[in-house]
Amino acid sequence: MSEPTSQRLDPLNFPLHGSQLIEASAGTGKTWTIAALYLRLVLGHGGEQACPRGPLRPDQILVMTFTRVATRELSDRIRARLLEAAQVFRAGPQALPEGDEFLAALLASCPGETERQQAAWRLALAAEGMDDAAIHTIDAWCQRMLREHAFDSGQLFEEELVPDEAQLLTQAAHDHWRQQVYPLRGELLDEVLALWPDVTALQADAAALLDLPRPATAGQGRLAEVVQQARQARADALARLRAGWAERAEDLRAWLLDQVADKGAWNGAKLKPANFGKWLDSLAAWGRGGPDAPDQPDLKTGWTRLTVAGLVDARKPGLPPPDWPPALAELEALPAALAGLPSVRDTLRLHAAARIAARLAQLKRQAAQFGFADLQQRLLQALDGPRGEALRQRIVGQTPVALIDEFQDTSALQYALFDRLYRVADNAPDTALLLIGDPKQSIYRFRGADIGSYLRARQATEGRHHMLGTNFRSTQALVAAVNHGFAQAEARPGEGAFGYRSAAGNPVPFEPVGARGRAERLVHDGEGVPALTLVHDLVPRAFEQHLRPMAERCAEQIVQWLNGPQTGFERTGQGVQRLRPADIAVLVRSGREARAVRAALRRRQVASVYLSDRESVLASDEAADLLRWLQAVAQPQDTRLVRAALATRTLGLPLGTLQQLADDDEAFDPYAELMRQLQALWQAQGVLPLVRQTVHRLDLGARWLGQPEGERRLTNLLHLAELLQAQSARLEGEQALIRWLAEAIDDARQGRGGGGDEQIVRLESDADLVQVITVHKSKGLEYPVVCLPFATSLRLADRRSTPFVLREDAAGQPRLVLAPDDEDLAWAERERLREDLRLFYVALTRARHALWLGFTALTIGNSPACQTHRSAAGWLLAGPEATTPEALAQALAGWAAGCPDIALQPAGPAVGLTPLAPRETPLPLAEAPVYAGQFDRRW
Repeated sequence: MSEPTSQRLDPLNFPLHGSQLIEASAGTGKTWTIAALYLRLVLGHGGEQACPRGPLRPDQILVMTFTRVATRELSDRIRARLLEAAQVFRAGPQALPEGDEFLAALLASCPGETERQQAAWRLALAAEGMDDAAIHTIDAWCQRMLREHAFDSGQLFEEELVPDEAQLLTQAAHDHWRQQVYPLRGELLDEVLALWPDVTALQADAAALLDLPRPATAGQGRLAEVVQQARQARADALARLRAGWAERAEDLRAWLLDQVADKGAWNGAKLKPANFGKWLDSLAAWGRGGPDAPDQPDLKTGWTRLTVAGLVDARKPGLPPPDWPPALAELEALPAALAGLPSVRDTLRLHAAARIAARLAQLKRQAAQFGFADLQQRLLQALDGPRGEALRQRIVGQTPVALIDEFQDTSALQYALFDRLYRVADNAPDTALLLIGDPKQSIYRFRGADIGSYLRARQATEGRHHMLGTNFRSTQALVAAVNHGFAQAEARPGEGAFGYRSAAGNPVPFEPVGARGRAERLVHDGEGVPALTLVHDLVPRAFEQHLRPMAERCAEQIVQWLNGPQTGFERTGQGVQRLRPADIAVLVRSGREARAVRAALRRRQVASVYLSDRESVLASDEAADLLRWLQAVAQPQDTRLVRAALATRTLGLPLGTLQQLADDDEAFDPYAELMRQLQALWQAQGVLPLVRQTVHRLDLGARWLGQPEGERRLTNLLHLAELLQAQSARLEGEQALIRWLAEAIDDARQGRGGGGDEQIVRLESDADLVQVITVHKSKGLEYPVVCLPFATSLRLADRRSTPFVLREDAAGQPRLVLAPDDEDLAWAERERLREDLRLFYVALTRARHALWLGFTALTIGNSPACQTHRSAAGWLLAGPEATTPEALAQALAGWAAGCPDIALQPAGPAVGLTPLAPRETPLPLAEAPVYAGQFDRRW
C-alpha cells in the first residue's frame, strides 16, 4: 500500500460524483462540511463537479451514520443550514452571517434575481421535506430497503423487529442441550460436561461466537458423532506425533550423559543428570503411549533447558558448541506440534455455535421476527441473490448520492453493502459515494468496527482522498501541543505514530492540522493555564498502586481550579467567566477508574456524574432491598419479612431503632400498620404508587439527597418502580411480580439474559457536576477542560484475556482462531496497541482549552521492569522500547522541551485534601404551600 496523499477539501469545488474519501480529523468541522455538501446537492451547484443527476430532494440523498442520536443531530443541523441559506438567497448579501464565506460564494454563483429566488425556493422546500429525508442509521436503512423492496429482496411483508434476542437465544441453547447433550453417555458426556458444565455455560460460550465467521462444515452431524470423530482425529494425530520419541529420548539421554562426563565443559548446577533423566523418562513414557499416557510429556523446565539456547546457557563460557544431535531440534519444535493437534474443544464449540445459530434463525422465521444483526446480512444476501442487480438498480435510483458518516467505524459487512451498491473502485460518474471518517478515531472494534475495511476503501479510492485541515474546536496552543506529540512519533524511525507504517507505505499517517483558535482563553489566578499539563509519577509500580494516588491528584487539581475566584474564561475587554464543574470532564477507560476518581472527588465534596454506566439497575443494591420491601408489603402479617425489610440499607434505620423494633412490640406496630396500608394501596392502585408512597411516608427522598450517592439511590428506586409497573400489566398478582423481580435480579447479577436499554441505570442528575465518562463514549463530544488521570492505563492482549483471535488470512478473509498460539497473541497485542493509540488520540482531542494528564511508570505481573512503553501514552511520548524510569524522565523532558505549550510536573509524595469552597449563597427556599383539595381516591 503506497504512502497516501490527501488534498485539502474545498467545499465549493468538491466533486459530487464517483467515490470520494474525506478524512476529517477531530474538531475539523465534519458536520459543517456534510451540511455544506448537502446544500450543493440540493442546489445542483458545482458545474463539472456537481452531481450529474442535477438538484436533488432530501429523500434522494442518503446520509448514514451509526447512532440514532447522531441522525437527529445531523438532521437538525442540515435543516437549520437549509433554512439559513434560503433566507440569504431571498434577502441577499445583507442577510449573510458574519464570516460565512461558503454561503457568500454560493450566493455569488447565482447572480440573477430569478435564479436566486428559485434557489431559495429549492432550499426552503428541502427544509420542509427534511421529515422525509433519507438520514438513517445503518440498521434503519437496511430495514427500510428490505420493506420497500420486498419482492426483489424476498422478504416477508409483515415481520416484527426484536431488539433483544436474549430470550430466543436462551430457547435455542436449551433446545440444543436437550436434543444433542441429553442422549450422550459415558466418556462422550464427560467430554462435553468438561467444556460446558451446564446449559448456561453453553449459552454464554455460543453467544460469543454467533457473529464470528465459522468453517462451512461447522454444525454438520449430531453431537455424539462430532465428539467421536474429533476424539479419534486427535488420537490419530497424537499417535503419529508420538512415533519415534521413545527412541529419540534414549538417544538424547546417551548424548547428554556423554557430554556431562566432561565436567570442565558444562555447568553442573544447570545441567544435572538427575534432572534431565526425569525429563527424558517422561518424554520416553509419552512416546511409548498406552491407555494411561498423558497427551503431552511433563518436561517442566526441560522445555527450555533441552534446547540449543538452553544448553548454550549451561555450557562453560568460551567453549565452542558441540555437535548438536538432530533430536534436539525436533524436541524444540515439539511444543508447537502439540499445540497444533486437532482440538476436541474447538470442534465442539464451533458445532454448538453453528447449531444454535441455525436454531435461532429457525425460531425467528417461525415467529416472523428478526433482530438488528439480521438486517445487514439479509440485505447483502438479497443483493447477491438472483434479483440482486434489479434490487441494486432500484436502491441506487432511489438514492443516487450517499454520504456515509463515521466510516472509520464500519464493519466488513457494512462495507460490503456499500461496495455492492455503489461499486467503490469503479468510481461511477452517475452516482456519488462520499465516505467520511477518520482512521485515527476507529475505536469501536468491540462493536464490530473493522479498520481493515476502511483501509480497503482507502485503497479503492486511491487518488480521491480529501482532508479537512483546520481545527475549529480547540485553542491554537492545545492543537500545537497535540500535533507535537503525534508528529514526534510520526517522525522517528519505525511504524509511525499509529503503528501502521511499513516498507509498503503508511495507510494511517498523522498529518498535523491547523487551528482557527478561540476568542477566549482559560486563566487561573491571572495567568494562562498550560494547554497540556503532564503530571508524572515515575516510581515503577503496578497500575493498582497508581490508581488511587493519581485519582487524588486529579481531584485535587480540579478543586484548585474550582476554588479559584479568578479561574475561568477570559475575553479581551471582558471579565472572567468563572469555571464551572460541568466544564470539566474526566476521561477513564473502565468503571474501576471512574469509581476511583469519583471517590476522590467525593472526599473533597465535589459532586460528579458518571455518564457511561451500562450496568443493569436490577443488579443494584436498591433492587435487592426493594425485593425485600415488596415481600414484606405483600405479607404484612409475617413479622420476619417486615423486620428484614426494615433492616435494609435503603431504609437506613439506625441500629438502635432496629433493636427497639425487635424488642418492643408497641414500637413495631406503627410499621406493621404502614405495611398493611401499603398493601391495600398496591392492590388498589398498583406498584408504582406503592413505591412513591413509601418514599413519601418514610421521608426517604429528603434523607438520601443529603447523603453521598443519594441521587443515585433515589433514581434507581424510581426506575425500578417504573419497570415493575410495566411488568404488572402482564403479570397477575403481587406474588407473580415479586417472582419476576427475584428472577430478574438473579439474571442481572449472573450476567444472563438482557432487558434492553430500559434496564440500564439512568443518569441521576443533569445538574452542574463534574462529568466522568469513558473515552469511548466521549467520542464526538467536547469539553472546555479534560483530565486523563490514567493516561498509561492498558489491558494487555494476553492468553488469559484473549479467548480467540479474528485475523485475516493470506487472501484477506477473516479467520477465527479459537486456540491462539504465540504468533496469534503477538498479532492481537499489536492490534491492541494500535487501537489504544487511536483511543489516546480521541482522548487528547476532546478538550477546547486544557488537558491534564497523569503519566506513571507501570510494572506488570511480578516483574519489576518498567512496562510503560506498552501503553499508548508511553509508546507515543517516550518510544516503543522498554526503558528505565530515568530514561523515561529524559524522554518526557525532551518531548516537553519541543513545545512551549506543554508543562511537566513531577508528582509530589503527598496529595492535599482541599474541600470545595462554597461558590455562592443559595436562595432561601419558599414555604411549601399546603394542598387542601379533596378528591375521590377510590377510583
